Amino acid sequence: MTAMRWKPDFDQTAARFEAWWHGEITDRPPVTVTVKPSRPYAGPVSQHANAKDRWLDVQFQVEHGIALLEQHDYVGDAFPRLYANVGPEITAALFGVDIHYLDERTGWADPVVHSLDQWQNILDAKPDFDNGYWRAIQRMTQLAIEACDGRYVVGMTDLHGNYDILSALREPQDLCMDLLDDPELIRRVGAHVSAAFVEAFENCYRQVADAGFGSTTWCPIYHDGPAYLPSCDFWCMVSPQMARDLILPDIETEIKAMARTLFHLDGPEALGHLDALLELPQLNAVQWVYGAGNGPALRWIDVYRRIREAGKSIEVHAKDPADALHVIEQLGAAGVWLHLIDPFDDAASAEAFIEQVASRARR
Repeated sequence: MTAMRWKPDFDQTAARFEAWWHGEITDRPPVTVTVKPSRPYAGPVSQHANAKDRWLDVQFQVEHGIALLEQHDYVGDAFPRLYANVGPEITAALFGVDIHYLDERTGWADPVVHSLDQWQNILDAKPDFDNGYWRAIQRMTQLAIEACDGRYVVGMTDLHGNYDILSALREPQDLCMDLLDDPELIRRVGAHVSAAFVEAFENCYRQVADAGFGSTTWCPIYHDGPAYLPSCDFWCMVSPQMARDLILPDIETEIKAMARTLFHLDGPEALGHLDALLELPQLNAVQWVYGAGNGPALRWIDVYRRIREAGKSIEVHAKDPADALHVIEQLGAAGVWLHLIDPFDDAASAEAFIEQVASRARR
């Protein structure tokens, strides 16, 4: 998909992302910015009895999402995207967890594995794509496709994989003990749920691809073919050697299902696994999330440099325009995607910043 009413120059954005995936550059690197809403919200207002009813109301979620998109102008390589979402535990729901919702932003899973021997139940189970949460995702996605009318890109839901699924099925601290008590059992369960993640991803991608869309999701990436963000937040709790032995093979399984991959590396504790990630030949890029209070991006220039020297592209979460410009001055513009955290007051100021980026890229 390269034509869009709310983003007429989307073909240029798609081309910039495609160059970025390869560590290259077109006229400038991709730059994702947000601009404060220029139009009032004109969508439905929730009258739901509780947060769960709101999350699972397919019609409301799609209409609400479109109304939010209508408020904004899309500057630089920001583009309107709408994706179905019932929270990141959706992949764990394939193995029987129930999801609870605190408010419109937060959901968590109730563990269903309460002892080491109960992992056998997961090994014996096929992923249940007929559960209510997954059916809601499929219906939301289909309704978003039907309502699109060339205005936005329909994306894939937020999928967690590998040991993040396991830590939703079992309390994370108990999962750590299980890894010590019976690592071979957990290795087999990890491989089982990673295969389910691949099936979930392929189902999601098939639904949007059949409607003429490429790949995007909660992160505003884009690729015309199958692409996603593999991740593992749980591995902050294990040693680099255990991660290599048990978790990395499952990450490789998930990556093989995708033509382009941006790994979501979250938090300073995850840096102990960066070297292992950079050895994966099929990995295209790394999204380094340094976390609140750990910025600016320039503070982590050595991390970004390690990633670029390994031949991987980077997504840089810059604190502000000055931070973003300092990063590309240090690293160059090729293989760098700048993603600004704070919104601009208006489109004109966002466009002025993007011209500064383009000017430095031409040097």
